[in-house]
Amino acid sequence: MGIPSLIVLFGLLGCSNDEGIDCALFDPAFPSLFLELVDANDVNLFENGTIDPDDIRVEGDFPNPGFTFNPASEFAVPGADIRKLDNTIQLIIPGEPNFQYTIYLSETDSILVNFSAELTRIPCDLSYYSPIEGTFNDLKLELTEVPPLQFLGTIKL
Repeated sequence: MGIPSLIVLFGLLGCSNDEGIDCALFDPAFPSLFLELVDANDVNLFENGTIDPDDIRVEGDFPNPGFTFNPASEFAVPGADIRKLDNTIQLIIPGEPNFQYTIYLSETDSILVNFSAELTRIPCDLSYYSPIEGTFNDLKLELTEVPPLQFLGTIKL
């Protein structure tokens, strides 16, 4: 087998027929879900110390729910879109069209948030769910996209 034959064979093994994308190298972005908790005056309750992220725990109606606290970024440019995610909690998006979180803010206080999501199929036989709406206390929770694929909801407590 000559060099040109090896190059063609390697090219066939390394490439996918998914729109010409090499699936071995494909590194797509997947959506993230963030919640900001604010008071009646829209003051972030993490930022002002009212809620301690170390006191939070979450439960979901799906296996292995979880969250991470997203502190203020010391490196982001002031006014950048990414700063909208400062002092928020990031929740796991399960592979389901509807899911629910119970967020325990303390031993006695909790909130229940319901979400619906839509399935998106992408090349290389991959798919994910993106949150499209949420409800909290029977009120619609507006979800704003902070590009790319980061969804932010604000809960007024």
